[in-house]
Amino acid sequence: MKGMRLLDLYLLRRYLFCLSLSILSLALISNVTDPTENIDTFIDFQASLSQILLYYIYHTPYWIVLTLPIAALLGILFALTGLARHNEIAAMKAVGISLYRLLLPIFLFALFFSGLAFLFTDQVVPEATYRYNAIHDEITDYSRTDGSRRQVLLQDVDGQLIFARTYDAGTRRARDISWEHRPGGQVVERITARQLEWVRDRWLLRQGYRYHFADPASPRPTPFDSLELATLTLLPADFARQHKKPEEMTYAELAYYIDRAVANGEDATRHLVDLHLKISFPFTCFIVVLLGAPLGANARRAGLANSFGLGILICFAFYSCVKAGQALGWNKALLPWAGAWSANILFGLLGLFLIWRAHK
Repeated sequence: MKGMRLLDLYLLRRYLFCLSLSILSLALISNVTDPTENIDTFIDFQASLSQILLYYIYHTPYWIVLTLPIAALLGILFALTGLARHNEIAAMKAVGISLYRLLLPIFLFALFFSGLAFLFTDQVVPEATYRYNAIHDEITDYSRTDGSRRQVLLQDVDGQLIFARTYDAGTRRARDISWEHRPGGQVVERITARQLEWVRDRWLLRQGYRYHFADPASPRPTPFDSLELATLTLLPADFARQHKKPEEMTYAELAYYIDRAVANGEDATRHLVDLHLKISFPFTCFIVVLLGAPLGANARRAGLANSFGLGILICFAFYSCVKAGQALGWNKALLPWAGAWSANILFGLLGLFLIWRAHK
């Protein structure tokens, strides 16, 4: 039992070393190649040294997440190929240890590593990406709108429809308001007002008229100076529509955004796919280890160059499937969850098949 624990630690240490080396190498390659593509932008807009440093500091977490599956695959291929070439895996099998048992601690760690990757993706990357985009906009003199809009038309729950000619995100006020309540498609009530403002977590209408169409005998409007629109569940953020991009939002923020968009009658299919990808993409770290472990463990004469080439080929195919699934999900050819998880399912089954066919 103690011998198996020592063997597990030996395999894990070797894998962790190769994984760490792969992560650092890929991060270094990304930070070296990107400046050659953006140097013209930095020069043209006269970016300061501090802006350039912040640009790469905030962009590094995104690069790390993007390359984690590649690093996980290269790490397992390098670690197990080296052991196989020196006949260490053959020696382990010779004393009665099955391949399944040898790979078990690595698979468990890969699953744990996928969980860490999700936490990093969800808690660190969105804020860093938001700041990176802000720095990029600052360098290129591009100002993000504060959320103020013109011609705002939104749909709310229970057949509510509201139109505002303008909305000021700074003061949370909308002007020239038209609100309708139309359950079943038939207008039963309408309100027109000069102003709508957010006061103490509620919407207040100012200087307007209220029309009731339920009783055809009394179509006359009722004037008011101030009226609370209690049935409206929309929030100031819904009027501003200056939401972060999906990659700038955490899982909870994106899920909330989708709920609000659906309540407003919008098509949130694309965002649903991106929501599922926030879980499925970090989980690819486990899938690629599941796929790469039997290939590396059964290598005989393969060197590091061959392992690197095989890893890049697998990752290219894997990323292509991820993007294809995302596109199919966006275009509703697949359900949102299927579009996000299709590559994981396909390559996961392939990995299980390779493990089953591997020499035990």
